[in-house]
Order: sequence, then structure tokens, then C-alpha cells
Amino acid sequence: MESKIPTIEKHRDAYIKIKIIESLEELTLASKLLKEGFSRNSAGKIFLSWKAFISALTVMNLEKMPKDEKEKEWYYKTGFLAPTTGLKGISQRLEELGYKVNHLTSTALALHRYAYNGLYKGASDYSDRNEAIRDIISLSQEIIALVREYFKNYWDDEIENHYRIAEKELRKLLS
Repeated sequence: MESKIPTIEKHRDAYIKIKIIESLEELTLASKLLKEGFSRNSAGKIFLSWKAFISALTVMNLEKMPKDEKEKEWYYKTGFLAPTTGLKGISQRLEELGYKVNHLTSTALALHRYAYNGLYKGASDYSDRNEAIRDIISLSQEIIALVREYFKNYWDDEIENHYRIAEKELRKLLS
């Protein structure tokens, strides 16, 4: 889903909603691609789904994320986007706030490397394609489970619709 991203300060709830929907859309695409046999493309999509998920979670907790003024400036300028290079630190901070996401971010980053490098020895965390596929499925299942739990206060009919589609595609993949 591509749409204009609302400014973070003025339209926080709209931003969170867009990121939740983006996460579900990317998960849907990841499931479809994996079903068709495109594991690297699927890995890239599930990574983007996770980034959108973390971005929404970060914005939802924006006041609690920074520990000092320097971090506050970073979170309001860049960190809310959950950039790949900051994803681990953001996830560690979210973990400190009670969200169980750090280990899933490690999986998402491994899948990101797989999407770009394939099984190239030394550049991939996986020794064979099936290992990556298992992680794609596992991360997809975690996103489906956590999105409803963590974002229940933002849930509406539009998000529910995207959720049902993502859940349906994931079920098809698993059958």
C-alpha cells in the first residue's frame, strides 16, 4: 500500500494506522510470494512487514522511547521510521518497555540478509532455503498474533479487513 505518510507530530494515530495496514499488506505479499516459490522475495516482504510493525510500535510509544534529548531528536527525526541500521537498538528499547520483539527483529534482519544475498556463504544466516522458509513462516505467524494484541486500541474495520486478508493468505500457505 502506498499512500502519503502523515506528519508524525500532527497525525500520529493516522501514521500508526497506515503502518499497521502496511505491515499486513507486506505480510500478505510475503505469503503469496512464498506460495509461488519465491523465498528471497518473500523474505524481503516479511522484513518490510516487520519494519512497518516496529515503526508503528515506536510511534505509539514515542514519548517513552528516548532516554535523553539527543535520542529524542533522533526518534522524532528518523527513529520513528525504524531504519534498518537502527532496528536492533529500537527493538531493544521496545523490549525494555515490555514488548517482546527483540528476538523477532534478529530473525527479520537475518531474512533481510537472505533476501539480498541468498545462501551465499558468509553473507547469509541460512545454510539452506528451507531454514529461511521456516523463519519467514514463523515471523509471519508472530506478526499476525502480535498485531492484534499490541494495536488493539487502533483496531477498526479497515485494519480488520487487511488483517483477515493477511491471515487468509497465511492459512493458504500453511495448508
